Amino acid sequence: MKFVSEFIGLLGWYWAQLWHRLLREPKWQRVYLMRRVHDEPDRCDLGILYVIEDTGRPWAAAMACPCGCGAPLHMNLIPDAKPVWTLKIEADGAPTLAPSVWRRDGCHSHFFVRRGRIEWA
Repeated sequence: MKFVSEFIGLLGWYWAQLWHRLLREPKWQRVYLMRRVHDEPDRCDLGILYVIEDTGRPWAAAMACPCGCGAPLHMNLIPDAKPVWTLKIEADGAPTLAPSVWRRDGCHSHFFVRRGRIEWA
């Protein structure tokens, strides 16, 4: 029984990888914009990286999964808590997150946000 569930999980992972490769948008088409907010939005719009701030200091980032499943993704920006991401705002206002974002469940998306663009891993 365990073998069957592992096999189905592996098939799902391969399907997700194939799905991302087939439906990947060219890098020049979608640019993620950064929006500073005080509270996390109820629903994240695709193409927006929400930077949640308190007294002008960013403490979290949120976005909708770029694969199209729409799952909300939350990234911690507080250095004292783990896991932690760093946010760099380029001169043109484009956001860069490091390290990569990897959903371990659901669609299993794995990507980088670099200069406002999604780069699939």
